[in-house]
Amino acid sequence: MNLHNLLNLLKYNPDNPITFLSAQFFWFIVIFIFIYSVFYKKVLARTIVLLVFSYYFYYKTSGLFVILLFLVSVFDYLFIKIIPLSRNKKILKNILFTLSLIFNISVLGYFKYSNFFLEIFNDIFNSSFAILDLALPIGISFYTFQKLGYIIDVYRNNVDPPKNIFEFLTFVAYFPSIQSGPILRAKNFIPQLRLKERFLSDLSIRISNEQLGKAVFLIICGLVKKAIISDYIGVNFVDRVFDNPTLYSGFENVFAAYGYALQIYCDFSGYSDIAIGISLLVGFKIPINFNAPYKSSSVKEFWQRWHISLSTWLRDYLFLPIAYKVARLLNNKKFLKIKAETWSYHLATLLTMFICGLWHGANFTFIIWGLFHGLGLSLERIFKSFFKIRGGKVSLFINTFITFHFIVFCWVIFRSSGFENALQVYNQIMDFNSYSIFLDVISGYKEVFIIILIGYLLHFLPAKVDSFFEKLVIKSPMILKASYLILIIWIISQMKSVAIQPFIYFNF
Repeated sequence: MNLHNLLNLLKYNPDNPITFLSAQFFWFIVIFIFIYSVFYKKVLARTIVLLVFSYYFYYKTSGLFVILLFLVSVFDYLFIKIIPLSRNKKILKNILFTLSLIFNISVLGYFKYSNFFLEIFNDIFNSSFAILDLALPIGISFYTFQKLGYIIDVYRNNVDPPKNIFEFLTFVAYFPSIQSGPILRAKNFIPQLRLKERFLSDLSIRISNEQLGKAVFLIICGLVKKAIISDYIGVNFVDRVFDNPTLYSGFENVFAAYGYALQIYCDFSGYSDIAIGISLLVGFKIPINFNAPYKSSSVKEFWQRWHISLSTWLRDYLFLPIAYKVARLLNNKKFLKIKAETWSYHLATLLTMFICGLWHGANFTFIIWGLFHGLGLSLERIFKSFFKIRGGKVSLFINTFITFHFIVFCWVIFRSSGFENALQVYNQIMDFNSYSIFLDVISGYKEVFIIILIGYLLHFLPAKVDSFFEKLVIKSPMILKASYLILIIWIISQMKSVAIQPFIYFNF
């Protein structure tokens, strides 16, 4: 390979961006671990190595948007360093904090919501402002929330500012999570950067067998979820039905809705599993981001199990401050004979879930999806305040069944390209008169239905079964651990009918 070809290989290629499932990522991680292992004894040196590789990884996913990532991170670093210096000047501290919020929200808003609001403005005022030619930087929603969380924590005096700019830049750009999370917390991540001794593998550096085994187990789980389950049912069934729901029967639309619920879970949790597994390989422990969410017996429990890093972020930085503010405004008294506590919960819930929906995308379908979840949370609390439901397996099953179908109903809106598309799916489902073609549909899509069935069976397995297989991988010799990974990669290659699909949450 000559120098010209090598340079072309190292450049960003929009038609072949680096992802966890690409061949180039394998070489990226191998080279990274080798170089990282050389500098592992020096905290600053290994932080800089991690930073350089993280920025190069982001460059290979997003091209010149890496410059935007650097600039906004530098600005936020300055805010984080200056805000604590003004502790004795409350007004100045509040001004700096407000400016930092405006800055971050403005950058996110410009790239993600400019055209959305321009279209609304044009529709309302019959104007003709030109739609901007903007590309959405991958991961901007995630790293913006990550930075905002750190700024808010520093403002509240809950954490100390970073010791140097390299710490902060690495925290923001950390390559396993930069594309689609989990959303990191500075109080958990930065202390791990500062540990004097870290991991590592067979490069004469320490990593426990348990840590290595758990990393392999999570990577295997992520690969199975993403490439075997999510991509296959998405390309071969779900996408076809949602693109043209009226061409398919009510039965097919029903199972497309069930299929999408599984597809988005396997896609997103698969990414999180791989990110957490890779983090373990390089010595960082990141909390789980999904915990079998469809086992939930309430909408509240669903959000305790789904996208945990986002739901806890929304709770700590939006819901609780809003609820506290509403309660203070009402002076903890009744309004319209309703307690201030009740008002604060329901208003904070609806506003938080509205923002949650908007965070996911510049489309009214996402906003309605978020509001439906907010209404579900509120109605659930109201219902429980009036009715005391006895526990038991039957009650648990009924609650889980109802919750799951509410979640699936909402996913239809989330997946649809617009309200008309969603209504078409709902209408086909309501006009369910396709019993006669039941066997024909099953026969025509038998591989898809088998994978959907297997996916849900795996999801609803008891936690102790997951734990058993995790321990099995942990206790396996190194050669077996490698064999498990090779076997999964071979199965993926045999099942792959099309190219590996981008992760769904890259769009958000």
